[in-house]
Amino acid sequence: YEQRMSEIFAECRRVLKDNGILTMMFTHKTQAAWETLTRALIENGWIISSSFPVDSEFAAALNQKDLAAAASSIFLACRKRTMTEREPAVWNGFGGTGVRQEIRQAVAKSLQQFSVLHLNAVDEMVASYGSALKVLSENWPVIDGDDEVTPIQAMREASAVVAQYQMTHITNGQLTVNDLHSEAGITLTLLGIYGTEYFPYDDALSLSRSLNIRLETRSGGYSNEEAMIGINDERSGRRQSGDDEEGYYAPLVKKGSKLRLVLPEERNRRRLENPQQEWDIMQGMICKYREGDAPVARAYMQKYAAGKEAILLAMLKVWAENCGKEALRKEAQRMIFDLK
Repeated sequence: YEQRMSEIFAECRRVLKDNGILTMMFTHKTQAAWETLTRALIENGWIISSSFPVDSEFAAALNQKDLAAAASSIFLACRKRTMTEREPAVWNGFGGTGVRQEIRQAVAKSLQQFSVLHLNAVDEMVASYGSALKVLSENWPVIDGDDEVTPIQAMREASAVVAQYQMTHITNGQLTVNDLHSEAGITLTLLGIYGTEYFPYDDALSLSRSLNIRLETRSGGYSNEEAMIGINDERSGRRQSGDDEEGYYAPLVKKGSKLRLVLPEERNRRRLENPQQEWDIMQGMICKYREGDAPVARAYMQKYAAGKEAILLAMLKVWAENCGKEALRKEAQRMIFDLK
């Protein structure tokens, strides 16, 4: 595949006039696919001069209706790159300069431009790759110390900007990605995108890889690690609320090729009595509120999140706005009022 891509772009360069434009549609969502494309372009004498998302021909298909899957393809315009040797550009320059900063600025600007298109989060993430790789291709080669900067590094930088943009959007500016543990942060982001309904596993995988966070399937309990989010397999049968071994440790459950967020009452009691990140604490607060109203929920919050009360209330507001069920929404709103 990589060899054929390289041969195609080399032949395109041979037959195209020097002032000509090469255009293409790219529909892949994975960073690995974008890495292959970008290297094939750059190494065969091209720069990405423009990129933007367009509606995919499959966007209106019945099996895509109302899903938050990526519905856009990326339109790329490329021009010939001068093949003469040039001094490498610097990834991190002095005083906030360098290609890394240029990428962050370009992605932030493109997100503002994309806002009128009302893209979902997956499309925004993929569209940001084009913006980041445009900057990288214009400055190629780029070095970080003694190492060459790869397209993957550029895409991860773009992903960090998009993650902050998403967190700012769903929390109305109340939280940043640095306020939350990685598992809590991506879970809250998934809530903002999909609510509590089922969504494609591949979309969550693409999003997690973009944020450099692993999706880990666990059979039961586990200790939280940085840069990971746990998944349990969905189990059939009724749960007995008094059994500590019942319920899900992870915030996500998998059924076939779909995932969904676990509701508070479905979580494992031991996990909520020993919360490992802010999502656990928020769902534990909801369960405690059901047991003994505001005083019990407040005591739980103070025990496990002293000094983080504002963060938990901001997360609870996102839960209220995206949980999708009227009873859960009203419950969360009462909690916010009672716990302020």
